Amino acid sequence: MLKQALIEGFNKSTWGKNEKDGGRVFKNDLISDLNFEGDSEKIVLTSSVISEDLYSQYSCKLDIDKRNKEVIFSHCSCNTFEKKSSKSGYCCKHLVATFYKFINSLEENPSIKDELGLTEAKEELIKKTESSILDLLLGEEKKKDKIKIEVILNKIQWTGKLGAEFKIGLEGMKSNKLYTLKDIDAFLVGLYNRISIPYGKDFIFNIKEQRLTSSIKRLIKFIELLKEIDLSSNSFRKVNEKLVSGKQIVIPKALLREFMTIIKDFRVYLGSGFYSRLIETEILEENIPLPMNLRDLGNLIKLEAPRGIPEALNDTNDVFMFNTTIYLPSYDQIEGITPYLEAFNHGNSIFFTRDEEERVLRDLIPSMQKISDDIELSKSLSNKVVIAPVSFKFYFDKSDDIFLTLKVCYDKYEFNYFHNLKNKVIYRDTNKEEKVIIKLRELGFEEVNDTFRFFKDDEYIFKFFKEDILELHEYGEIFYSDRFTGIKNLSSNAFKGEVRKGKYDYFEFKFKLGDIKEDETTNILRAFRDSKKFYKLSTGDFLDLEEIELNKLLKLLDSLNEDKEISENTIEFNKNKGMYVEDYLQDNGITYVKGRRGLKSLKTTLGKLKGKEFPIPDNINANLREYQKIGFSWLKTLDYLGFGGILGDEMGLGKTLQTITFLASNEKALSLIVAPTSLVYNWYKEFKKFASNIRVGILHSNREERESILKNRDKYDVLITTYNLIKRDIDLYKEIEFDYCILDEAQNIKNPSSQNAKSVKSIKSKNRFALTGTPIENSLMELWSIFDFIMPGYLYDEKKFATRYHRRLEEDECLIQDLNRLIKPFILRRYKKDVIKELPDKIENRLIVPLDDEQLKVYSTYVKYIQDIIEKKVQDDELSKSKIEILSYITKLRQICLDPSIVMDDYKGGSGKIDALLETVVQSIDEGHKILVFSQFTSVLSNISKVFKENEVSHYYLDGSTPIKTRNKIVEDFNKDDTSVFLISLKAGGTGLNLTSADIVIHFDPWWNPAVEDQATDRAHRIGQKHVVEVIKMISEGTIEEKIISLQEEKKNLIDKVVGKDIELGENISNLDDEDILALFKR
Repeated sequence: MLKQALIEGFNKSTWGKNEKDGGRVFKNDLISDLNFEGDSEKIVLTSSVISEDLYSQYSCKLDIDKRNKEVIFSHCSCNTFEKKSSKSGYCCKHLVATFYKFINSLEENPSIKDELGLTEAKEELIKKTESSILDLLLGEEKKKDKIKIEVILNKIQWTGKLGAEFKIGLEGMKSNKLYTLKDIDAFLVGLYNRISIPYGKDFIFNIKEQRLTSSIKRLIKFIELLKEIDLSSNSFRKVNEKLVSGKQIVIPKALLREFMTIIKDFRVYLGSGFYSRLIETEILEENIPLPMNLRDLGNLIKLEAPRGIPEALNDTNDVFMFNTTIYLPSYDQIEGITPYLEAFNHGNSIFFTRDEEERVLRDLIPSMQKISDDIELSKSLSNKVVIAPVSFKFYFDKSDDIFLTLKVCYDKYEFNYFHNLKNKVIYRDTNKEEKVIIKLRELGFEEVNDTFRFFKDDEYIFKFFKEDILELHEYGEIFYSDRFTGIKNLSSNAFKGEVRKGKYDYFEFKFKLGDIKEDETTNILRAFRDSKKFYKLSTGDFLDLEEIELNKLLKLLDSLNEDKEISENTIEFNKNKGMYVEDYLQDNGITYVKGRRGLKSLKTTLGKLKGKEFPIPDNINANLREYQKIGFSWLKTLDYLGFGGILGDEMGLGKTLQTITFLASNEKALSLIVAPTSLVYNWYKEFKKFASNIRVGILHSNREERESILKNRDKYDVLITTYNLIKRDIDLYKEIEFDYCILDEAQNIKNPSSQNAKSVKSIKSKNRFALTGTPIENSLMELWSIFDFIMPGYLYDEKKFATRYHRRLEEDECLIQDLNRLIKPFILRRYKKDVIKELPDKIENRLIVPLDDEQLKVYSTYVKYIQDIIEKKVQDDELSKSKIEILSYITKLRQICLDPSIVMDDYKGGSGKIDALLETVVQSIDEGHKILVFSQFTSVLSNISKVFKENEVSHYYLDGSTPIKTRNKIVEDFNKDDTSVFLISLKAGGTGLNLTSADIVIHFDPWWNPAVEDQATDRAHRIGQKHVVEVIKMISEGTIEEKIISLQEEKKNLIDKVVGKDIELGENISNLDDEDILALFKR
């Protein structure tokens, strides 16, 4: 911007038209001792300028106004200035050159601007910058007229160099209308300084109004390079030897090819030194089309270039003229053509004697092929040579090592790469042959005695013949000798298989792997099991274990064989794997296995369940839903087939009822049920409710009583114990065999090394079943442990299962399918959403919970204390007068049922109810449910919250002290976020809340008025609820809670007697007789 402003100011304030002459003086570097200084108003330039004849020296001075950049004073000591300076503002060529020198100094050293205090007005600078950028963005530059330049090449006499002259004009002007660029230096000055240069009436060069093409810009940069060369060698070069002088540039021989690449898109003419008149030429970046003939003349052989030999235009032989075209050939052709230039120096023909024929045919013709694609041989010569594209053949053989013979093929001739063909000259494609040799070396081959040897281990050899050899197919054909052993390919019809009924409950699977020896099968399977990619057969062949059909069969064999020796290609497998085998064969399209009728029969038997195959026992006091009938039939079918299973229905769908129905259908069977402590009495109550004729014994007292029950087991149909007790009593079970052993909440044995798991797995029983809503909580090994109980060995041993599935499941999706195929027949899992049409919108269940041992002691002591008081009051006939007192006893007993610590500060025992609640909540969360827990007592809710925090159960809490704003927020948050549990005081949250995100409601302590419980339940069971709501009422076994529930059923009007609208005042208690009141406090 500053440079332009200075130039415009100079042109505006001076006259004399000496730009051209001044530019010449400047370019010839005749200015010396340039000095400048500035003050606040002006810049003062002084210099000494040598005359162009080099005999004189002149003093120059220019004053330039800083503000408007115009010249305000000028002086030179030359005669021309003296004559013309009468008018202000005249500048001779010496002053113009001084100004140019100053401008050049500003460009070379930008710090001068700061020293002189040179700046542009801010507004002007912004305006120019914005204008320039706007022009750029709007493409205004492209609207300007394009400059056109044509080039005339001349040979410079005596030097052998080329020169170039230029004609200039505008795009669209005819060649004869263009103007000679008479002074290249002046043109550059005008370009640099944006000064107009008139060339004639039809063209004035003005870079402000015109634009340069990219090719012209490259040409200008080339000329600038020549000028730099001139400047750097100015001290020892004469003026007439300059590379840029007047209208011509001289092109150094070393830069000729670069110059030709720049001007190849221009219109170029050959001028003086080439022809007597201008002839247009073309510059091509391609090889010279050089035809050559080789003729047999009898005693002589004639090599002829019928169109002549190209002329090198420089010493480096990288630019040629052939006829009237200039060529810039590839360096391969340049290298090959150089000796021919010298050989053909005296004409277009060369002659060879007959004695030189072999060398001509063998060596000269390949040399000619490097420089010419147009070679013609006389018939007698062409019969003696072979010119054809090359192909390759790879012959593999084996002795101690693998070796390869490489044959090269030209036309019908085939021979070893290391040899030549006798009596025939073959023009070999050395480039392509070398590529093949490089590839063989990359693949591991070494050259030994005219062959290629492969000294590698088996893994490398297998990889080569499976994968790498495909790269050789790109070059040619591959052949193997009869002795060669490579990868053995088994066709699909090479596999045979048959399933036969074996001994007892086993099937036999006999198979055949083509012609592979049977004694190798075990080792093949072991190699597969070790994740090997291949197995090396005794024949030396490699068996590809990743081949699809073989891999399918090996996966099946691996799943059926426990790493034992395989005899006669036969594997035995338990019939419990029959459905897996049939599904595997079907899913993988394996059709060659015969004898599958027995497998299909198993699958059909288990798959056709509709809930009608087995009648519901008459002694079941319940109407089973359709899905429960199917569950019962599923258990019966598995039992009929001799299989165990996992009933994995979601909590609330009646796993207990389905199991009781199953056990009731098996008369005279002795069964053992192992359950968590909190569920033992729940099982007992359910048996009494649904199958009261089944004799049930509870192993939940002292050891002496438990031992007695086991000794007298013939008096019972079902025995129920806990996981904790069975660990202690395991010695009592050693001699007992049950018909059925059933685990409830079977996730209690998820750790296979736990005493829980070891104890129950040691129980002897003819068949086993597991009940759990969460067969897998954290790890696949949990599933294995449960299967190890129901069908030991079905999912292999622990180590093999972990290796096969647990550690690799995320790496291989096929393993997920395979494991699903294995376990699917033996797990029945239904969700509420799957059977929602069969379910009421609300399911109500009771959970009978035993008291903790310490809790039971406290409860029993307090009941005895109350009984003594009541009996005395009965004797004194004061019972009816003690309503409030009796209510206080009832309340305290209820609190002890929940958690004695809320009424006893020094209580150190546990709470059976809180333990059962935690277990139920955790299981429900694992199944994806959200839960509401209601209690009348905020003190117990507070204790529950502490237990939940200790066990990392996320929950919200609401009671009467919760502020309204907080209450509304946590209700909204619970309905939106992932928090699973909401603890709610019955009075504070029993009404007015909308909590439809929850689908399980737990009443921790029964409320005697069912309407109040129903109102609390309706927080979840209301409009907007999309799921079935399960309501669980927790009742402490053998306590006042159970007694009142029982009395409610026996005496429907009890609630009106005991619990009226004003229960706190003890009204209506008088309606109870003494026997009813005493019944409430019996243990």
